Amino acid sequence: MTRILVTSTLARDGKSVVAAGLASALRASGATVRLVRIDDSESAEDDARQLARVNGVRSGSGPIAAGDIPADTDHTVIEASSAAGIEADRTVLVVRQGEADDDTVSRALSDVSPDAVIVNGVAEHGGPAAIERIAGLGGNAIGAIPQDRHLAAPLVSEIAPAVGGDLSGDEELFDESSRDLVIGPVSAHEGMDYFRKYPDKTLITRHDRIDIALGALDYEPLCLILAGGEPTLPYVAQRAERESFALITTSLTTLETIEAIGPLYGNAPFAGERKLTTAIELVAASIDASALA
Repeated sequence: MTRILVTSTLARDGKSVVAAGLASALRASGATVRLVRIDDSESAEDDARQLARVNGVRSGSGPIAAGDIPADTDHTVIEASSAAGIEADRTVLVVRQGEADDDTVSRALSDVSPDAVIVNGVAEHGGPAAIERIAGLGGNAIGAIPQDRHLAAPLVSEIAPAVGGDLSGDEELFDESSRDLVIGPVSAHEGMDYFRKYPDKTLITRHDRIDIALGALDYEPLCLILAGGEPTLPYVAQRAERESFALITTSLTTLETIEAIGPLYGNAPFAGERKLTTAIELVAASIDASALA
């Protein structure tokens, strides 16, 4: 059995993203895999809940103590806020690009002595420079995961209170997120190609532009935000009760709504099936998990 510990330089550097992706990749190779979250931080409960969604791996219903990790699989991927007191065959340090300065990363490399470093949140075409930076600090960078708008996007359940809105519709979507935040066009006729261009979206439009709202619903948005008040026709709310989308109504204007949602980006939790799928795809495309095994 190989134990792979995944930890990070700073909180929210993306260790859950990496742990989920590595576990999924190892499982795809045909090995049996256990994925656990150590109970060592306030976020451990939420992290464990998200990791339990990874298909095909063994996981518990919550975080566990470092001394209680089962030894019943080919590989065990362990997520922990700190490497202290955890026995592992391989240690992976996750560093988010642009967050920790060189001194902080150097201290983490010295304290953790990782076998590998994965740089997360790297800007387009910035992978070689990010890997070179880690090498210059004495670390072994094995890959760079690119920035992703979906992973940065807020959950529907975060958007509603941020805009002072009422949330209804499909409750299973409340803790999900969409890749794009789209503002409704001037006319419904122009909207057809526009909506099709963004298949994974949250749409904002004025409450009195029911033509825009109904046109968008034909292209299955995750969430519809009606700005400026309640919908002028109850039909939209009725559709939200029986179809698969979330509905937020807010008294804020469209501009005020956008300004309220903006600060949520980049600080959103790693939660929901949609973000998990995105994370697994990103890690599979960026990291050779077999090298760690």
